[in-house]
Amino acid sequence: MRRGERVGKYRLTSGPVEGGQGAVWFAVDTELGRPVVLKRARLRDTGPGSFDQMLAEARALAKFSHPHVVTLYDAVRTGKDERAAFWLVLEHVQGGSLDVPLKLTPQLAGGIGAQIAGALAALHAKSLVHCDVKPGNIVITEDRTAKLADFGAALRVDSHTTITPNGPLSLTPAFAAPEAIRGAPERASDVFSLGVTLYQLITGTPPLRGPGHAVRLETLSPQLGPLTGVLTAMLQRDPGARPSAAAAQGSLTELTGGPRALAEDHRRELDTLQLAPATRPFTTTSSAGPARPTGAWSRTAPLRRRPLLAAGTAVAAALAVAVPLLLMLNGDGKEAQEDGAAPTTGRPPGAAAFLGDHRTADPCGLLEVRGFDAYEEALPDRDQGNFNRCDLRLQTHGEDVVDIRVEFDEEGLPEQERRRTEGGVTVVELAETSSECERVLKVTESPEEGSVRITAVAREPEKLRQELCETAGIATDFAAGVLDDGGVPRRKADFDDRSLALMDACVLLDQQVLEKDPGVSVGEPEAGFGDWACQWKSTSDMEVDLQFDQGKSPRRPGIDEVRYRGHTAFVEPDREGPRSCHVELVHRTYLGEGQRRGTERVAFTVQRAPEKVDPCKVGKDLAKSAAESLSSA
Repeated sequence: MRRGERVGKYRLTSGPVEGGQGAVWFAVDTELGRPVVLKRARLRDTGPGSFDQMLAEARALAKFSHPHVVTLYDAVRTGKDERAAFWLVLEHVQGGSLDVPLKLTPQLAGGIGAQIAGALAALHAKSLVHCDVKPGNIVITEDRTAKLADFGAALRVDSHTTITPNGPLSLTPAFAAPEAIRGAPERASDVFSLGVTLYQLITGTPPLRGPGHAVRLETLSPQLGPLTGVLTAMLQRDPGARPSAAAAQGSLTELTGGPRALAEDHRRELDTLQLAPATRPFTTTSSAGPARPTGAWSRTAPLRRRPLLAAGTAVAAALAVAVPLLLMLNGDGKEAQEDGAAPTTGRPPGAAAFLGDHRTADPCGLLEVRGFDAYEEALPDRDQGNFNRCDLRLQTHGEDVVDIRVEFDEEGLPEQERRRTEGGVTVVELAETSSECERVLKVTESPEEGSVRITAVAREPEKLRQELCETAGIATDFAAGVLDDGGVPRRKADFDDRSLALMDACVLLDQQVLEKDPGVSVGEPEAGFGDWACQWKSTSDMEVDLQFDQGKSPRRPGIDEVRYRGHTAFVEPDREGPRSCHVELVHRTYLGEGQRRGTERVAFTVQRAPEKVDPCKVGKDLAKSAAESLSSA
């Protein structure tokens, strides 16, 4: 699979990453325009019976919706025979899990517990038992809401009796109820697990256990404070002595004030939590490594039972995956890593992942201002072109003579004969022209698609002080050294909340607008790096390109201007040759480096339009659609 491919109506936008035991992709629902997460489960038995049973059960669960449960939207089957695959379509939740060392106040932990208890009550009403409630399966979203995730161990029970499981799956004994450890989980088991979870969130450790895995209630910590009574009830050995999930929700809400109090009274505490990423970058040699210790019963142990979704699966397909806001970054801008695992900032042996998450990769981290002694000054500039680009302007007497560009590309290395290796990096040398010299780089052993392009462009060819390719070579040597040492650096700051960099170019436009323009095919758009560009082919030779742009305003004499929903669009016919049109729609203005005013724009280029098609009408229709999307965002 690769970016841009489709799984049913879902277009893959980035990935894969790891989530539990299956590969996970980010995607977009092309009909609804919403971001989703796709989790793939390979089937050992690819017969129609296995598929039909799994699809029926997954779609039954997809009908369940609750504000404190990560939602399963759909289930999709692709391929045949040994190529068959089963995909779960999940809510894209931005946040992180509680699977980190924590010591919360009883009020904050209780507020989180009230929301999760509400989710469990709703599940239990549908005869569903989660079976694996623990900190790692609780996600705190950006709006300070707690959500229950990962239904890979979920069990359907009869409304009156507990079934005896007979299929293979797993749970986490550190948080499991005694009856669940014995192989007979029921609704009350989830209440017990939530009690253990809240105990650990408050004290930092799980409660002590005694014979039969029962909690030693006489040893409960005084740190529980006002939650002592309700947690004592939830941790009873006898399932019948525990409160129902709904009763636990009521008690916890009464003690803590409910969801509004969680979001408002504990805003500062929630916003400073260092949450755990719920997915990890995926490479061919990645390994989950040992589980982080959470107590004497930390290791996951197998049980024999029939899970809700186990029809012939080679893996237990988790039915919810929470995605952190920045997959590979924690709060201080450093890449997160599992305890005991190799750091993801470097290049692991045998699998040199060098680009990583496209939206956090920093092209300016591959440029160095030193070394260009032939020129008087070297000025870095990240406000030129798309967000995948960074420039270094080489000046003489205050005038730009050479522009060195570093750009991340979705494509791999071009098929050229002239190539060399610098350490672990392959460098392809493209043919030089009078005004350009270009090099393309890729970590040699990396399984990733994509490359780094370094181009030296002569702004004033007659004022060059050294050969263009010599200048390009200085930049190439530095970038190759950085890549060989550990891959592409990460951005030090997040994008502005209003930036186009947080949007997806391929879903910005109204599909109906695309469909009504003659010759444009909306079926298979090609996404560019970071989803910051998109290309649509046509049934004729016509091509429509969309890319995000930034920097100086394109306003100049002779360029037509039109207004759509408060946005200015600049229209330039025939810029890319006959039967073409270039339209740039201004999204917003900003102050860049050195307090220079710049603009973010959506740029459309229509090329090779048929004789009966006005390329500028097509471009303006698309700009109008984009303006409507941006105004409603």
